[in-house]
Amino acid sequence: MSRAESAVSQEPAWLFVPQWLLGDIWHFPYSYDTFRRHIPAGSSVLEVGFGSGRTISRLAAELGCECCGVEVSTDAFSSLDFFSQREGVQVAAVRGDGFALPFRAGSFDVVYSEGVIEHFPLERSAHMVREHARVCRPGGLVIVSTPNKFAFVHSLTKAILGSSFLFYPEASLSTFQLSRLLAQAGLATIARDGFAFGCQFYMLHAFVVERFFPAAVGRIGRKILNLFRRTGLYHFRNPRLNSLIGFQTLVVGRRQLID
Repeated sequence: MSRAESAVSQEPAWLFVPQWLLGDIWHFPYSYDTFRRHIPAGSSVLEVGFGSGRTISRLAAELGCECCGVEVSTDAFSSLDFFSQREGVQVAAVRGDGFALPFRAGSFDVVYSEGVIEHFPLERSAHMVREHARVCRPGGLVIVSTPNKFAFVHSLTKAILGSSFLFYPEASLSTFQLSRLLAQAGLATIARDGFAFGCQFYMLHAFVVERFFPAAVGRIGRKILNLFRRTGLYHFRNPRLNSLIGFQTLVVGRRQLID
């Protein structure tokens, strides 16, 4: 296991505590709405690295999808149970990692991941995308989202914090770099999107301002962020703009009918 893989497998357990995840904070509502637009109702869906399970359980509830998640962290499973019960659905869950998905080829209509592949060296990320494609049925969809290379404030936050950044190591990719990774896995890009341009300012405030600046500065920052979230600048309505400069960029690829 590489240093990057080891770091990700040891994420702090509090990331999966439902009480911390209940509010619409960070980028969740924008992330969910973006993924939802690209996933057909009633599909069989796999989330690679389901984390809290909040997204996959909501997809099962609102789109009537037959959902399954795979996750390396044991802490994630209790959180998935919480959100599945909250949504009144059942979501299958399997412990495993994205480099060797424990499913037969062509098992799902849609395979997606959010904020997963960027934690590994590029060649390992490419391998993981190929695994996404392998377990997706011919003609099905693979959707991958990563931090955006052109979310400059987020890049600044990571540069300031270095290895103390909570999600270190984490790369950022442009929409074009992400499209190339999908193309290398034999997927044809059919859509580009993204979300939550303003979340990079939220993270700068949470990880830098509140940590290193006086409390009064933090309070002012929170007020500014609350106002910012009410504007159309926090999350653009234009998918093209979101894909280019959103906090996260997202690419939808279709697996070819004949490999």
